[in-house]
Amino acid sequence: MNKALKILLISDTHGNLDPLCALATKNHVDLIIHAGDFGFYSPESFDNLSIKELRLRLIHSPYRDLMRKEMKREELIELIQTHRLLGDFPDYLTGEKMFPVPLYTVWGNHEDDKVVEHLRQGHAIQNLHLLDETQDFLIKNTFHLYGLGGNFLINDKTFAGTFQGAGGKIQATFHQLGALIERIEQTGHPSIFVSHVSPGKEPLLTRLFSHLAPNFWISGHMGAPFPCVWNQQTIHRWVDIEAWLSDLSSIETSLPLSPQAKRVIDLLKAPLKNHHDWVRKTWNINLPDAHNGHALLYYDKETFTLETVGTLKYGS
Repeated sequence: MNKALKILLISDTHGNLDPLCALATKNHVDLIIHAGDFGFYSPESFDNLSIKELRLRLIHSPYRDLMRKEMKREELIELIQTHRLLGDFPDYLTGEKMFPVPLYTVWGNHEDDKVVEHLRQGHAIQNLHLLDETQDFLIKNTFHLYGLGGNFLINDKTFAGTFQGAGGKIQATFHQLGALIERIEQTGHPSIFVSHVSPGKEPLLTRLFSHLAPNFWISGHMGAPFPCVWNQQTIHRWVDIEAWLSDLSSIETSLPLSPQAKRVIDLLKAPLKNHHDWVRKTWNINLPDAHNGHALLYYDKETFTLETVGTLKYGS
C-alpha cells in the first residue's frame, strides 16, 4: 500500500448519523467500522416499536425532561416526530444523503428489526455494508472484516431460529453465529470481528470466538464514558479465565437445532485451544456512545496503530 489505511471505529450513534459523517470527513478516514445501535429507523418504525422502545428514544435525548410516566403511545410518537428523535437514517434510506466513505456496521439491540430485515433482503444504500452471517469482507487486501450484531441472550429464541427481532429489539441466535463461523476461513490476513455486545461481559461468546482468535474484537453497547482497550491477560489469570468460561449449563436444550446451531454448541463444548495466543493477542476495543468518544485504527506496512479519543468530565 502507498499510504496508511485510516479507519474510524465508532458505536452507539443512535441515529445521529450526520455528526458521524462530519467526523469521518474531518479525520479524512478511508472507512468506518460501527459496532451497533446505529439508528436503523424509518418513518414506518412508529408502527413497529414497542412503547418501551419509544420511551427510550425520548429518555436518551435532550428532551428527556418532557417524559411523564403516564404518557400514551400517541403522545410519545408526537414528541419523537416533532424533535426528529428517530434520527437521520431515513434521509440515507431514501438517498437524500450519502455516507462519505464505506461504512461497515452490525446492528445493535435497539434498532427497528423491520428496517434491518429490509436491508438484509437486499435494499442497497451507497457505501453502507451490513456485517452479518451472510457476508464478510476483505478490506483492500489487508484484513478480514466480519461481525454479527444484536444482543446476546440465552433463551428459546437463541436456539430456535435465524434472525430474531420484534418491537425494536434484536438478539443474535446460535444459527446465525454458526453460519458466520462457517464463512470464516483463516486466509493469512489479520482479522477484525465486530459485535454489539462486549467480550468483557459475555463468557460464552468469548469462548466461542476464542476458536477463531480474531486480532481485533470491536464492540459497543456498554455505555462506558470513554473507549476501553484490553486483552484477557491484562485483567485475568489463566486459571480465572478458565473458570469464567467454564459454565456451559445454559446451552443445554431439548429444542430442535439447525446444523449451524449444533456447530456452535459443539464448539462451545470443545476444549479451549491456543489460549496463549488469543488471550494475549486479541485486542479488545469497547467503544462508548458516539458523543463520548471513538477510536482511529491505522494500518501501514503490515502494522496496526490505535488511537483512542475520549472525554471525561470530573465532578459530574
